Amino acid sequence: MSSIETVKIIVDAEKEARRILEEAQSKAAEARKHLDSKIREQHEELLRSARKEAESLLQEAEQTAKSEAAAYEQDTEKNVRQILARAAERKSQAVAKVVEIVLGLKA
Repeated sequence: MSSIETVKIIVDAEKEARRILEEAQSKAAEARKHLDSKIREQHEELLRSARKEAESLLQEAEQTAKSEAAAYEQDTEKNVRQILARAAERKSQAVAKVVEIVLGLKA
């Protein structure tokens, strides 16, 4: 093989290497662009999902608080009725005792 043929083979090999390198760089740039886009999409999806979950948790907590408040209100009303009933009973007993004492003194 002559030196001209050898140089030509080397030059062709270098051209092919440059072409392969440029193609690889182009593919890498495209992959980075696609990856950036994919990361951005996933980030946005995670944010949407987190907002949705937070909203759901907030609604659940609000519903639980309303249920507990209603239960406390019912308990309070029950306790108030019991206290009023006991007070009315004691008042009736006290009135009866006073009437007995008054009638007992007058008689």
